[in-house]
Amino acid sequence: MGTAGRDTSDVTGDPTRGDHAHGGAARSDLARSVVGALAEAAPPARDRDAAAEAAAIVRWARVRDRAHLLAAELDSPDAASRLVSLLTRIGTDDGAVRGDSTRGRWRVEIPRGTGADSLPVRLGLTDSRGRALPAPPSWLTGGSLPGAVATWRGALLARGTITGETVTLPCPTPGAALTLAETGLRLGVRARRDPAGTAVTVHGRAEVALLLTTCGGRAAAVVAGLDDGDPVGRTGTANDARATVAASRANAAVEEAFGTLARAGVEVPEGLAEAGRLRLAHPDLGLGELAARADPPLSKDALAGRLRRLVTLAGRHR
Repeated sequence: MGTAGRDTSDVTGDPTRGDHAHGGAARSDLARSVVGALAEAAPPARDRDAAAEAAAIVRWARVRDRAHLLAAELDSPDAASRLVSLLTRIGTDDGAVRGDSTRGRWRVEIPRGTGADSLPVRLGLTDSRGRALPAPPSWLTGGSLPGAVATWRGALLARGTITGETVTLPCPTPGAALTLAETGLRLGVRARRDPAGTAVTVHGRAEVALLLTTCGGRAAAVVAGLDDGDPVGRTGTANDARATVAASRANAAVEEAFGTLARAGVEVPEGLAEAGRLRLAHPDLGLGELAARADPPLSKDALAGRLRRLVTLAGRHR
């Protein structure tokens, strides 16, 4: 494919940054195996979620945006093939994978188009005037669980690393890191940002297993050596599993809320703070059991209302 035109910007962040703005150590064999499992996951059911996954792969990859060509450089042929499949799904059927096995790199090259229908605009990388967007836009990631899963899976395919019981994701911009932290709450996963906003990490066997299982099915957790035969780490009924995942999501939301309010210097009303502390102190309990442990005991609805108000208060100060 042609390469006419000089590099105009790194569409994932600062226009002055180049190919290695997202640089880092080569991924381990374990990480590559997990990428292979993620690439085999069933594709998103909706076109919008397919676009969100493709957008995350491109945003987190090493990317160059030329006058007529968008090129994403990946270190996995599985991730590159997955990206081409997703782009075909959303109507971009002339992408090409160009592999360089000597360097362990695979480039996906796609004509970028022009105007409001250009590929960077459709993938939420730039606005219609060509200005880089620092984070995936909400209209692409959506407020749904599938949108969050697609965004996380795309980022993991492009840049995710796994060491022991920790997943690390270098991020092109602080805004992208914030998006992962916020969408992680929908998955029940606490994604912690480093102070500079250049990476997010997920710690702990249960949380990493939940992340990989949600994004890539049980096979991804098995490849990572984190599957114990039960997706939520214990035996029980389907209702037990759903309750455990719901509690994990609530814990993550409360922890993030406390962190946000502390950084903003906001004093938390005692009733809300007490409800949040209770949630964090008993991460495995359902809402009914948790409400009974309050002093004095609360109804399930009353406790749920306080937790919602705590999270809403934090949302006003992000």
